[in-house]
Formats: sequence, structure tokens, C-alpha cells
Amino acid sequence: MIRIFLPPEQLTSEEISITGDQARYLFLVLRVTPGDAVIIFDGQGHKYTCKVLSSRKKETLVHLINKETYSVESPLSITLAQGIAKGDRMDFIVQKSTELGVKKIVPLVTERSEVKRTNKVDRWRKIALSASQQSGREKVPNIFEPLSLEEFLNTHGTDKGMIFSEEEKEQHFKETLNAFQGASEITLLIGPEGGFSKNEVSTAIQKGFISVSLGPRILRTETAPLTALSIVQYELGDMG
Repeated sequence: MIRIFLPPEQLTSEEISITGDQARYLFLVLRVTPGDAVIIFDGQGHKYTCKVLSSRKKETLVHLINKETYSVESPLSITLAQGIAKGDRMDFIVQKSTELGVKKIVPLVTERSEVKRTNKVDRWRKIALSASQQSGREKVPNIFEPLSLEEFLNTHGTDKGMIFSEEEKEQHFKETLNAFQGASEITLLIGPEGGFSKNEVSTAIQKGFISVSLGPRILRTETAPLTALSIVQYELGDMG
């Protein structure tokens, strides 16, 4: 089934005009034709079943058949604060984290970050939108502008969560999750290539985060968040 996102202010009549990037996507990529079914979600828990009336590069016109309340969102609100990965690894992290149900992604600049500045935030937002459409989500994760770890801790110091460190030998992730049973939200801090420095881990602990290990093997920066998110959703969210 074809799924796209439109803001609710564009969904106020029975005939809905789809323009811009979404129109080009429908016409050039999906090659929709009159009579095809399209599902539109509005980011506020509704889905709209529609039928294509016409499709061109600049505009696709659809007719609303049915509107219904709809939710596949996890009951657990997860914030992923991720050290910015180099190359296309951050694209991969944003895409797969969206599929796994993350609510917020905060790109972090840390002591060991190889990427100190980026102009890719708009690109990541488009990736999150596309991944939400593909995975059947009705809400698109919020992708923040990059913050330094210090800025993040100063603005999210009351968050409950964990910072992942390969230096941690005593506090294991699975055991630590027991302390979060019944929680409605959780924040995961994951470093870039090279991980967090000892000073960064210490600062996060002082702000109330728990230092944990994902296991005996060192995971790549693009593997760690997907592993952590999958375990969190299984133990506390809606997977499994």
C-alpha cells in the first residue's frame, strides 16, 4: 500500500491536492495512476484512505474515501542522542532508528567526533519522513539541530536514561533496564566513532545518566543504537 505524509491543514476537504516533493514521488517513483489507493497520515494519529483521481509531476489529486484513528506508535517515548557519524552512517542510523520507533533524534558533537559541523539536518529529516512512510508510522520523529554534549546535558539534564560506554565493565544494559520498568520515556546517549571520553561519561553520570555496557564486543557507532533501541523496545516498548 502506498503511504505518504501530509500536514493536517492540507486534509480539510474530500478532494486533496498533493504537490511538491510528495507529488514528484508519487508520479516519478511510484508511478501512480487514476484508481490507485493511497494512504495519507497526518502525524496526529489519523490515516486517510484515498483514491487517485489524477497524477502529474507537479500535482496529484486524490479523493478521500475514509478517515480513521490509527496508531502504531510505541507507548515508550525514546530520545536517541547520537554522536554524529561520518559519511552515510548517520543516514543509516536515522532511517533504521525511525523504523524502530524512536521519537526524537539529537545529533551530538562530542570530543571524539570527526564531524564537527554539518548541513545534513534537512536531509536527515527527509530520510525520517521516508522511513516513517515505509514503516507505517503515523508520526515522524523530530530531528533536532546538532548540539554539543554539554549543551544537550544542560537542556536535558532531567531526562532519565543511559550513556553507553565500552569502558563500563560492571553495569550491564539488560540489568539496568529493570530500573526503567513502567517508564514512559527514556533517553539513550551513544557516541560517535571512538565513543565517549571518560570525562564525557563522568559528566553525564553527574547529570543523572547511568553508564552501561552493551556487552563484551565493541559495536560500530551505527550498530550500537539499533541494538540498544531493539532491546529497549522489546523490554519496555512494543516489540516482541
